[in-house]
Formats: sequence, C-alpha cells, structure tokens
Amino acid sequence: MAQQPSPSSSPPRRKTPPPPQYVEVNCRSSGKTRRFAAGTDAGFAVALINRKLKGTLVAASHIEAVKDEEEPIAFGPTSLLSNFGEGWKLQTVTLTDLSSEVGDGQFQQMAMHTPGLALNNDI
Repeated sequence: MAQQPSPSSSPPRRKTPPPPQYVEVNCRSSGKTRRFAAGTDAGFAVALINRKLKGTLVAASHIEAVKDEEEPIAFGPTSLLSNFGEGWKLQTVTLTDLSSEVGDGQFQQMAMHTPGLALNNDI
C-alpha cells in the first residue's frame, strides 16, 4: 500500500508571480500606453507608435527608460525593449523634447570623426 504524505506543519510557500511577458511604453504625444512583447526591437515599437498617431501629433524619435532622480536610459533602434524594474517607466521621446533640451543647454552634439579622415576647420 502506498504511503500518504503527512500534512506538513510548515506554511505553504508563496509563489511569486511570473514577470509580465510584455512591456508598456507611454506615448508622450498621445498620452496612450502601448504594450509590446518583451524583447521587441525599439525601432519597431517607435514605428508602430508613430503609425498609430496618423500624422496628427508629434512623432516619436526613440524610447527611453525613466525613473525619478535617475539618468534616462535611451533605447537605440535595435535595442530590445525590457523592464528595468520597480519605478522605471518606458516612454517615447519626440524631436520637440530634444529641441527643448538643446535650448536649455542640456544637450550637446558629439563630434563624429571618421578614422583616417583629417578634420580641417579652415575650410
């Protein structure tokens, strides 16, 4: 005869819920939140968000993760969307947002140098 397991006196273990299989991106132009599968290319997400704006609002240039009192983390077009944890939110950035940062002196353009190419500022 098979033995029945005896009831355990220890409390049952709490199962942590699995992380969501999606990420949410707040579109700053429309105010709408869009959901994407975790690991979606950021460039695809931006293109889809912009397509849904139908040219009526300012288009997004890229996506960034933001958290109070933290430096934003920008996603390049081939970056995979992911959740950075508690307090972090994903949102779109528009060219209007970037131009206001330039006006505030918060944004500096980086000089891009091509290897083997001499820069001549006298031209």
